Amino acid sequence: MVDAMNTSYRLIEHKDYWIIPLQGQTVSRCFLDTALGIEFWENESEITIRIEGGFLFKEDGKEHKLYPDQPAALGQALSIFQKEVCYSIAGKEGGLYIEFSDGGSLSVEADSEYEAWEIVGSGGLRVVCEPGGRLSVWQPTSAED
Repeated sequence: MVDAMNTSYRLIEHKDYWIIPLQGQTVSRCFLDTALGIEFWENESEITIRIEGGFLFKEDGKEHKLYPDQPAALGQALSIFQKEVCYSIAGKEGGLYIEFSDGGSLSVEADSEYEAWEIVGSGGLRVVCEPGGRLSVWQPTSAED
């Protein structure tokens, strides 16, 4: 398997979605402030995902609708710590989907009024789901970043 984080932080564009370069990476840290944060660290590189709105977390056949502004209910979602990402995509309509190797998943839909989520990575990678679902995408300046 190619180590996507070391070879490039560039998103891969398809007609309806972007592939986020997290395949094979392990969640290094989860944190909570005004959003749920998920971090991936690999060889001095980093990608951080911030989920600011409601999201759907699936694990062991159960679905949980969770909200960062209700921290007492976020316990289930913290089980993603140290789990490996199978694949992750950002839909061009504003949805974010991450599937883990154990079959669990996390999905976020666009919000009509707020930025639902954002991704920031080494080298200048940034994706913001703007209100209404429009994505703003900044790619790294070079493949080596």
